[in-house]
Amino acid sequence: MTAPLNWHFPRAELAEKVMDRFKIGATTALTLFAPRRMGKTEFVNKDLLPLAEEQGYITAYVNFWDRKQSPADSLIVGLTKATASLTLEDKGEADKLEVIQQLFDLLLKDGRQLLLALDEVQHLATDKKFEPIVYALRGIIDPNRDQIRVLYTGSSRGGLRKLFARRNAALFSSSQQIDLPTFGRGYLEFTADVFNQATGRALNINECAKAFRTVKKVPYDFRGVIDMLITHGGTDIAGVAELYLADNSQEDTYRVSWDSLKPMDKLVLQYIIMRGGVGIYTVEARSHLAEQLGLDVLDTAPVQNAVNRLRRDGHIASVAQGQYEMEDPYFADWIVTVGTQ
Repeated sequence: MTAPLNWHFPRAELAEKVMDRFKIGATTALTLFAPRRMGKTEFVNKDLLPLAEEQGYITAYVNFWDRKQSPADSLIVGLTKATASLTLEDKGEADKLEVIQQLFDLLLKDGRQLLLALDEVQHLATDKKFEPIVYALRGIIDPNRDQIRVLYTGSSRGGLRKLFARRNAALFSSSQQIDLPTFGRGYLEFTADVFNQATGRALNINECAKAFRTVKKVPYDFRGVIDMLITHGGTDIAGVAELYLADNSQEDTYRVSWDSLKPMDKLVLQYIIMRGGVGIYTVEARSHLAEQLGLDVLDTAPVQNAVNRLRRDGHIASVAQGQYEMEDPYFADWIVTVGTQ
């Protein structure tokens, strides 16, 4: 029987870099940021954790989006998988935080270094009822820093900043952030080669690059284009990329979001998109916004209020002092082409 084709493009160098950071002891916690569908979870599970296990770590993966209403259940499921080869003492009925403590105790008792990957960790900042989980994690990780290494991952810069800024969550503030690099030509060549193995058809790499740009260099969507091309036939990957976007249009969702925004918020979004997210509080920016609103002058406060609303609702995120970017690049394109009509 022929083995299934492997579409996973390994990020071995990045995995080595992360493990080296842990190995030299410069930090015990890292935060890996990447927007949704950029391959973050695949990297953690197929590259990083297997490498950690090769290096003698015991690993645990927890995705807080698996059970959004109960992060405690997400922790229990992830930690239980990690302890599958170990023996958990039966202590009868116990509340969830006690079960989490028991599972951590078992992992630590094993004696090996533990690499704990907490995926979509920003979800813990979305509801105050999740705070006991944050406190529990701090109470477990803080006193065991020589044995526990933590990788926090998230797909929302705003959500991560909100979580890490909490005064009572000191374990998060000590984490150093790294960004997941965008795939380049090597990824396109790898994917084109697997496509050729699957179909016998050869793709032009320059056309692959054009299609990749069309889908904002999002690997999940590029793989969707490849799947569509396999079914569609031919090698016109750039044309199929356009078809893919049309078939997966978020027109209705974006229209509802746009129509729900205040006039000031719409103008601020447009300014951020057009000016690269900088200078929104400058005299020039405020003069422009005032003119669009039919006002003589505009103070900083209304602009700040609009920015705060847009950050709260997940439309923009702060990437540096005074600099913002859209969380959803497709929504940004929609605003430019359709939103103002």
